[in-house]
Amino acid sequence: MPKPNKELIRAIGIDDGHFTPRKKGKTKLAFVLLRADNRLEGILSSEITVDGADSTKTIIKTLSNSCFLEQARCIFLEGINFAGFNMADAQTISKKTGLPVIIVFRKQPGLKGIEAALKKFKDSKKRISLLRKAGKIHKAEKIFFQCHGISGEGAREAIRKFTIHSNFPEPVRIAHLVASAVTLGRSTSP
Repeated sequence: MPKPNKELIRAIGIDDGHFTPRKKGKTKLAFVLLRADNRLEGILSSEITVDGADSTKTIIKTLSNSCFLEQARCIFLEGINFAGFNMADAQTISKKTGLPVIIVFRKQPGLKGIEAALKKFKDSKKRISLLRKAGKIHKAEKIFFQCHGISGEGAREAIRKFTIHSNFPEPVRIAHLVASAVTLGRSTSP
């Protein structure tokens, strides 16, 4: 039996669509399964509540009900807050899916500012706990990341494998484009 080509590993990218800040409602969450050679192999979508607390549960449920988990080697999240301040628990997502989670962002997050914004919520302690639980912030080339279920070097390598057309890993860049197209009727550059 031939050995699998490690260059053709797959990753899942997850990002949210457009939403109106501080307005009740829902937005789309796009899930993209992408091979390291940039072959798109699947797209899923779900809905989450703006400023809600359902992103972790929705991510786990959507992935568990799909074939993506069997095929992917890791999950990329664009940040841990979706639809405003709907905070995802990357550690729980990693444990429940059995896949490493790599949280990527373009610039060093202002954690104190985010914590201050989270204090307006009734469940602010839980949201702030999720922010702190996201882990140590690392740098890879021109972006920053946090990771669960994988070492910093392993995450850096996965980022390198999937960064092709920009400074951002393709699975999450494409998830952003899909989510924008679904919610705005057009795609926007991440």
